[in-house]
Amino acid sequence: MAGVSTALRGLQMLEVLAGMRQPASLRAVAERVGLSQSQTFRVLRELERAGYLDHLGRSGYRLAGRSVALATLIGPRPAMLRAVQPAVSRLAHITGEAVVLHLRSGSARVLVLGVPAPTGPIAEPAGVLGERSPLAVGGSGRIILAHLPPSELATIDLAGTTPAQLAAIRDRGYETSFGENHPRVNGVSAPLLAYRDEHDPDEPTALGAITVAGPASRLAEADFPRVLTPLLSACRDLGPRLAAVLGPCPGETIRALDL
Repeated sequence: MAGVSTALRGLQMLEVLAGMRQPASLRAVAERVGLSQSQTFRVLRELERAGYLDHLGRSGYRLAGRSVALATLIGPRPAMLRAVQPAVSRLAHITGEAVVLHLRSGSARVLVLGVPAPTGPIAEPAGVLGERSPLAVGGSGRIILAHLPPSELATIDLAGTTPAQLAAIRDRGYETSFGENHPRVNGVSAPLLAYRDEHDPDEPTALGAITVAGPASRLAEADFPRVLTPLLSACRDLGPRLAAVLGPCPGETIRALDL
């Protein structure tokens, strides 16, 4: 069982490191994973020996080529990520904040792409790649819920969110979050929508959401208009592009990925 435990810790550290500014110090990684520095060092050393990490001396650790290759092989449609990465990076540059992209996975959403803020203090994306969160908690989840049909909503725990609230979110076109998933981090989320028929915009499929996130001290509610226009523009651009990569039934493809 010790070997299994070590393997799981290794995967956990790769996941954590992927969501941090790199190189990351031993102390920072240990704090994130909740282990002592000596325990963390032993696991990081084995990952380094296997080619999954690079150790840059006092600067810390960063993901190495073997981790990147693995992510390319098992990630959710590399072609999809290549299609959206430039626009997501551009949005981070325009807003000066971290930007994350979630895809729906049943009653949850999964963080599949994150671009750090160009300036601190939130250097890493607001979350860890692969992180799963309920749709009913956080702006990126509720904006997806707001575009689901009643038959699907009936199967999901809405955690007290009412149909009237979801309708208001849908009409507004975006949703906000104030430290719900990550303390002292606010966010504005907009949906990534696919349409079966371009002439029938009333029945979109919610593939996911893009969120601009920043520290509450810098991205307060009064600052949301600053990021909202470029966010909505990016989502309008990326929704059809994402749907085209996923194929004629993008919602079914997302479900088949089983993120």
